[in-house]
Amino acid sequence: MGCYSTASFLRDAVRISPADARRRVADANALFGSTTLTGQPIEAQLPLAAKALAEGVISRDHVQVVRTTIDKLPAGHHAEVEQLLVEEATRFEPVTLGKIALRTRAHLQLEQVVLEEQAARKRMEFSMVEDIDGTILLRGRLSPECAEVLKAALSPLAKPAGKDDDRSAARRWADALIELAHRILNSDTLPQDGGRRPHLAITISYEQLRDQIGLGRGDFGALITPQAIRQLACDAGITPIVLNSEGKPLDVGREQRTVTATIRAALIARDKGCSFPGCDRPPEWQYR
Repeated sequence: MGCYSTASFLRDAVRISPADARRRVADANALFGSTTLTGQPIEAQLPLAAKALAEGVISRDHVQVVRTTIDKLPAGHHAEVEQLLVEEATRFEPVTLGKIALRTRAHLQLEQVVLEEQAARKRMEFSMVEDIDGTILLRGRLSPECAEVLKAALSPLAKPAGKDDDRSAARRWADALIELAHRILNSDTLPQDGGRRPHLAITISYEQLRDQIGLGRGDFGALITPQAIRQLACDAGITPIVLNSEGKPLDVGREQRTVTATIRAALIARDKGCSFPGCDRPPEWQYR
């Protein structure tokens, strides 16, 4: 047929992905055996799983869990572990079977499971890609224990708000992620970024915000409507900036008109109250 491998032939003949083709060939070799180039037969690695699959009591996904688990174990454990997993596969769906398989491997080869757990952390990734409609697509991979940390933080925030909360579970988890970010930014516990505490910064002209026209711009390039910015501004600090016709800043105002809490404490420590000669007013009355 002119194909360089069985998986290549299967990919073209059945029109499936290369990964699925390789998986099907590996499953077939493990379930039904094969032959060497010299014609010598190779016995099936998973005869019990082959019988269960033929009877329709387990699925291809079950077979993959059994095969990948057996492949990682010494030959001396193959028969007993296959029997155990095939029996469990008739009772549980593939994801649960995968957890049973992992527990089994942890009992038989804990050091290897620990190494795989460390490797999973090195494979972690997270990216945010802007779609053509301006929304952001999230993509990532977390190790199991790190995913548990994230779930523990998001779970209290992802609960339904009440009986009238008709959001889907996926929407509630998305809202919880943003709520978590807001809480962290408001906690003032993050390390400094560019000489300042991290915070959400959006730039928009006064006229656009007042007349609700055009779009504002976030520090990371997001374009946001004035309506959304007005909602954010309900609990925000605003720094006025005066620009010339070329967009260069002529004057940068202050976020706060009155003294900050830190400056107030320093003035009280210095003056011990009103600094005017003869005034006995307490410090709580000053620096407002």
